[in-house]
Amino acid sequence: MTVAHLETLGQRLRETLGQRLHALPLPPSIWRILTFQNLTGWPPEKSTRDTAWLDGLRGVAAFLVMIGHFGPTFWSPMTYEAPFGANNKGMQGGEDNPRVPMNDIFRLPLLRVWFSSGHAQVSIFFVLSGFVLSWSPLRNIRGGQSQTSTLGHSLSSAVFRRWIRLYLPCFAIAFWQLWEYRAGWRVMAGVPNEEYVFMQIWDFMKRSARFANPFWINRAENQYVHAYDWTMWTIPHEFAGSLMVFLTVLAISRIKKAWKRTVVLSMLATVALIAAQWDFWLFATGVLFANYVVAQGGFEKLNPSRLQQSMWIAVLLTGLLLAGVPPRLDVYYDRPDYEWLDVFTPEDWQDIEGGGRLWWCWGGILCVISFAHLPLARRFFELPLMRYMGRISYMLYLVHRIVLNLVGGRLTTAVYKTFGRSGYIDISQAADGSIKAGGNFGFRCITYFIYLILLLVIVPLVFLASHWAEVLIDAPSTRLARSIDTWFVKGGASHTETEKTMEELETLPTHSVSLPIHAPDHTRSYTDAPSPSSRAADEADDEDAPLLAEDPFHVGPSERQHV
Repeated sequence: MTVAHLETLGQRLRETLGQRLHALPLPPSIWRILTFQNLTGWPPEKSTRDTAWLDGLRGVAAFLVMIGHFGPTFWSPMTYEAPFGANNKGMQGGEDNPRVPMNDIFRLPLLRVWFSSGHAQVSIFFVLSGFVLSWSPLRNIRGGQSQTSTLGHSLSSAVFRRWIRLYLPCFAIAFWQLWEYRAGWRVMAGVPNEEYVFMQIWDFMKRSARFANPFWINRAENQYVHAYDWTMWTIPHEFAGSLMVFLTVLAISRIKKAWKRTVVLSMLATVALIAAQWDFWLFATGVLFANYVVAQGGFEKLNPSRLQQSMWIAVLLTGLLLAGVPPRLDVYYDRPDYEWLDVFTPEDWQDIEGGGRLWWCWGGILCVISFAHLPLARRFFELPLMRYMGRISYMLYLVHRIVLNLVGGRLTTAVYKTFGRSGYIDISQAADGSIKAGGNFGFRCITYFIYLILLLVIVPLVFLASHWAEVLIDAPSTRLARSIDTWFVKGGASHTETEKTMEELETLPTHSVSLPIHAPDHTRSYTDAPSPSSRAADEADDEDAPLLAEDPFHVGPSERQHV
């Protein structure tokens, strides 16, 4: 089935669903809400920005993190990330069950990226954050605006809103899981089951305050975790890295020459690498790469020759190989063909997840840089599905385990029972009650078929839940952060006519409205960008700031900001 056939099928499905809905006796106002796009968020808004592919890359990274988290639920958790040819030290051994290498095809290099690259995808998150947070300020610096109020206004607003923007959705998601815990739908290690609800809420508030403490920058690994949702462990890293980016941009704002900024940023990234400050290293690398792209004149200028493309493909393959480096879990499995990396892991990195974090960081960095130099890769990430995942990426990252917890248990029980599996899809139970991991070729084919069934059911539910979480949690958090920032800056003064119009439009479906925005000394037309309900739009002033008319990358008026 071709892409054209799939698009035609999707169009027919939307038309059929629309006809069925309109057959219901509902008021016209309801029909304006119950559109397929409002209900599902599909299709995403079109975008002609040269940075649109970054949204798609972030969406794919969030999706692969989700796949990585699903893995230990569906497959044997202790050996899920074991490489091809590894021995399962727990399930295999002895005369009755001799040790046999695990030769599942998904454990092969490169193929592992689908199943087991979540660690490296976090690295991609941080590189992208460093890039997009510095993208607009660096363009302003290149355009000679570092001495005006433009850069200061951008940084001031970004710093003011950042804590609210990152942590408010976390509080909402974790609070939902508190009620799952109270209802007995979820098990939480280390969280007391208080006798009274108000005591449970008080415990939640204390842990949330500790988790989101803005003055607690460098923490031990376990101190980044919110007890009510361990998935959020990356958010304190994100907040600290964001502050470093803002401070770095301010520090280099007076440096006019790109090569001098490159020297400073390279030194910063190198020091972070040597000191094993992996999160700061990734953010600094993102700023360094943004400075490079700005100096080149934008992504459209990064169109290498065929020979150079071959080189970047080799870099990409290297990044993907490093993204699939398995964690060191010597108690459960060995790591053939990967143990040699330990020799090249510096001592300071050995204590960070067994040294694996170093290679996952390199994998993420190499992937982002190589994708940027491959036009075909950039076009891939600009496809509608990738941009859709990019629009919901933050909520996809936060809510996928909620859907898995609510739906996954019943679904896996029903499917495993049908196919004779015991607890996990790669463990079978014989008639005599004995349990065995793995099996012959037919067993593995059925295992992959079961895996496909599970994904076909759960993934669409996660997308739907992420869309509504964006509408109900992410978008209000974005607007609240902006409103607080505006109120303090303007002292509660009355809004301009344009701002009032923006506030009114924010209550409408954002995929169909565009509005010219007027800023001091600039007339900026925004016609194609993420909606304010998306994560990218929240950082419109600092991450994806509209391209000004005099921006050196564009001759004509700026092209975006949906409102």
